Order: sequence, then C-alpha cells, then structure tokens
Amino acid sequence: MTPAPLIFYRQRPDQIGLYDRFDRQLTYLRISVTDRCNMRCDYCRPAADAYKAEPHGQILRYEEIEHITRLAAELGVSKVRITGGEPLVRRDLLKLIEKLAAIPGITDLSITTNATLLAKYADDLAMAGLNRINISLDSLNALRFRKLTGAELAPVLKGIEAAKKAGLTPIKLNTVLMRGINAGENYSEVAELIDFAICCDATIRFIELMPMKQGLDWDKHYISIDEVLAEDDVRQRIDLEAVAESQNTAASYLPLKNSPQKVGFITPMSERFCDDCNRLRLTADGHLRSCLPAESELNLRDLIRSGGSDDDVRNLFRRSAMIKPKIGTYGFNKDSEQRSMIHIGG
Repeated sequence: MTPAPLIFYRQRPDQIGLYDRFDRQLTYLRISVTDRCNMRCDYCRPAADAYKAEPHGQILRYEEIEHITRLAAELGVSKVRITGGEPLVRRDLLKLIEKLAAIPGITDLSITTNATLLAKYADDLAMAGLNRINISLDSLNALRFRKLTGAELAPVLKGIEAAKKAGLTPIKLNTVLMRGINAGENYSEVAELIDFAICCDATIRFIELMPMKQGLDWDKHYISIDEVLAEDDVRQRIDLEAVAESQNTAASYLPLKNSPQKVGFITPMSERFCDDCNRLRLTADGHLRSCLPAESELNLRDLIRSGGSDDDVRNLFRRSAMIKPKIGTYGFNKDSEQRSMIHIGG
C-alpha cells in the first residue's frame, strides 16, 4: 500500500466543518464493520484462494467506531452509512446501530446489505434507529444470481419485502452492470429490474463496473450507462428527454414514463462525479480512506489504540481531507495489487 504523503494545510478561518483542498465539504462517512461476507460477488471479492479476511483483533471494536463517529460528527459529518463485507454477518450489529443513531449531529443513518439476512433483522434495525436501507440486487434470474454471488435469490427477495414492511424506506436497489452477465446483448436484465423496482416501490440504481478487484477482467465485463440507455426496452420505460437530477448523491436520476418513481445511474467510469464528492471511508480494519480508488490510507485504529487523543483523531480526519485527490484514478491492470472492494467497504 502506498503511504499517504505528508501534507500540511490549514483551513480558512471562515470554514467550519471538514473541507478538502478543493473546498469540498466532507459530511458523509461510510463505515465498514466487517470484511467478511456470505456472498462471493465476482466484482467485489477476490477468488477463494486469494481472499484473506483480517484477523478479528485487527477489526475496529464497536466502542471504537462509536467514538470515531462522535468525533466525525463534531467535525460536521451528518450522514453515516454502514457497509461491509456484509454488515449483518457481524454479531450484535444492532447495538452499534443504536449507539450511532443516538449521536448528536448524525441525521441520516443507513446501511448497505445483500439482504440475505434482512428478513430476520429488518424490524429490529428500524427499532434501533436505522433510517433507510440500500440493497444489492444484481439479477432476478435465480441461476444467474447463484453463479454471480454463490447465494440463493429467494432470501434476498424476502429481505426486500421485510425492509418495506419495517419502514426502512426509501429502499434503494443497487445493480452493478456487467456485460455478459446482466447487461448487454442477449443478457440484459435492466428493463426487468426496473419493472421489479416499480412493483416493490423501490428506487433502482444501475452502477458502472469499477476495476476494484484484483484479477477482475474489467475490459471484458464493463458496459457504460450510455450503452444501456440505448436499449429499446429501456428507452420505452425511461424519460430520456428529462433533465437528470443529482439529489446531492453520486447518482443521477431520470423519471420513468409510466410511474412516479425514478431510476438512478452511477457513472464512476464514463462520467466522473468527483467534483461533488463529500465522503470519507473507514475500513473495517480502521483505516481512513479519502477516495475509493486512491491507495493512500491513514491508520486510525493504531492511533486510537496507542493512546491518541481526541485532538489527534480530529487532526487525522483533517489530514485525510487534505490528501483527498481532486479526481480519483482507477487502476485498469487486472493484476494490480490494490485492495479489493470487500476490504475497503462498499
């Protein structure tokens, strides 16, 4: 891993909150609670022989995550998303949700899950203070879903229904587009997924494949959003003449022709949205990462465990903001040694 460069920088006196060198205010913290998952999605997790989860002792404890989040909230972070791996495989996650929901300043607490365990936990998550939920759904074809994820589709569909009943809304469904798997000629499920989202009153978002896994044949499987929007059955459903809305997120949204719902598109490869990036990532092993594809990370875990003060933690957040690049650069070499998505946090 490339060490983060030393950068000394002071915010302007009139800036209250956490800003980077390009005057972007960072108000969004994505917290990975585990690098373990009960799926093996092709675009996220290395092959079984290459995947090594961190030892449990290297993973942040809940009290450490709560403490870090409180300090982040003092710096102006108001939005927190729990990710993994699969966050629901970590024991007693509900206790962490309760603690984070009670932190002053945190106004939006959400989770990203594959939903395999969601039917069991949806009601309790809502009672613990979770506001809303994002669910990964890359195929509605049971055989294709199993091939892509190594898991069964039925529990995911039950999880989506349970989230809706529990009031964890608005529900967002995330689909990573992969040519030859769920998108492209003879394979496209885009229209079917749009129809499914309409039926379950969810917002679906289609995400361009990123080269964020060692060994991924990105060139083979990448397909742009523009190519997907050129499909006849997609054009029949989406109002392409409308002006896209950003809603202060990475996604741009277009309205549907025969539904009040919208469809989201996340284009990290074909149309970068770095200018409006407001996020930091905290990995499960306690590293603060200011940009998804940038390999520079700061070790927050060791700082805390070695007796670092609250001011030390705040200053590390500020330093992370200062090393955030203006534009993230993805590596396209399938043999690159960068961390895979499961290690960074989705």
